[in-house]
Amino acid sequence: MPLLDSFRRLPPLLNAVLTLAFAALGGAVFAFFDLPAAWLAGSLVAVSALALSGVPVYVPDLLRKIIFVVLGISLGAAVTPETVAGIRTWPITLALLVLSLPVTMGAVMLYLHYVSKWNYRETLYASAPGALSAVLAMASEAKVDVRMVAFVQTVRVFLLIAALPGMLLAAGLSASTGVVPAFPGVHAATLEGTLVMAGTGIVSALLAERLRVPGGLLIGPMLVNGVLHGAGYVQGGIPPLLLLASFVVLGAFTGTRFVGTTAAMIRRLLVDSIGAFIVALVVCVVFALIAAWLAGENPAKTIVAFAPGGLEAMTILAFMIGLDPAFVGAHHLARFVLIALALPFVARALLGKAAGPSLPPTRRARAAKQANKRKKKKSAKRVR
Repeated sequence: MPLLDSFRRLPPLLNAVLTLAFAALGGAVFAFFDLPAAWLAGSLVAVSALALSGVPVYVPDLLRKIIFVVLGISLGAAVTPETVAGIRTWPITLALLVLSLPVTMGAVMLYLHYVSKWNYRETLYASAPGALSAVLAMASEAKVDVRMVAFVQTVRVFLLIAALPGMLLAAGLSASTGVVPAFPGVHAATLEGTLVMAGTGIVSALLAERLRVPGGLLIGPMLVNGVLHGAGYVQGGIPPLLLLASFVVLGAFTGTRFVGTTAAMIRRLLVDSIGAFIVALVVCVVFALIAAWLAGENPAKTIVAFAPGGLEAMTILAFMIGLDPAFVGAHHLARFVLIALALPFVARALLGKAAGPSLPPTRRARAAKQANKRKKKKSAKRVR
């Protein structure tokens, strides 16, 4: 097509500008309709649509590394002294939440591997119940097919937001009684605090990379800034506009991984994603009900706190349906930090250093046939 040919002849820099422009437009559309994770999901959908249409979308690798550092700083900035104090007051529910994490991921991994026939490398990242931005960032640096991970994670977030309130209502689970605290507004740090976050974030990212820490560009800044914010030395987050731009770039970069994805693969991934969502939700609800019974908490509140969704989306959802956003936010923050810290090391322990990038299901079958042909040729030569 003439239009596609024109896109392919563009220089890389202009191609990147157009890709990010479409990503920002997609994020703005999602934000206009108040959809969950709007700027991340909207940019992902917009760039994915371009990639699936054959447009040569592109995001520079240097820009990807920069936004990993920014996201790491923002994850650490989510920790506050109040949140840390709140986490210590819910030992029973937090213990059950920690226990539910490996069970949930294990159940989803088994489903995707044995039912959907996925490679274990993709199932590990696709099974993480939350921490969407961190998981996508780490998966993009691992030797996995990020298209599959992003598809399952994105579908899970949308299904959860759409289905959970109705499920609670249908089950007759009421909101918490008493005064519901106001949803905490996000504010930017002072200039001095921003400089401290930026300086410590850059140094810790470079140090983590130097030490070859898995996902070091993200993990280093998150650890250092989490300590600074949790101890109260720094207050506030990075400028909202910078964080928004980081989500747009991350969504755009992830969307570029959909280049070459066929309609048949999309149909298959949709079925896989719905199945994985149901498995994760069932496991999380079971653990949430056990936690509510042991701790004497409201079941609806614990279900939302254990739900396999993101920190921001679940906290806002809790506030909207009259639940305690502090309780829900603290639990999701605890799981977020646990996933972000443990997942790179779990991946290294379980999967090791893969020799090459993982292949989609169709390409894996083709590669297996080619490998069998090579074996037969070698066997024939030996016989001769």
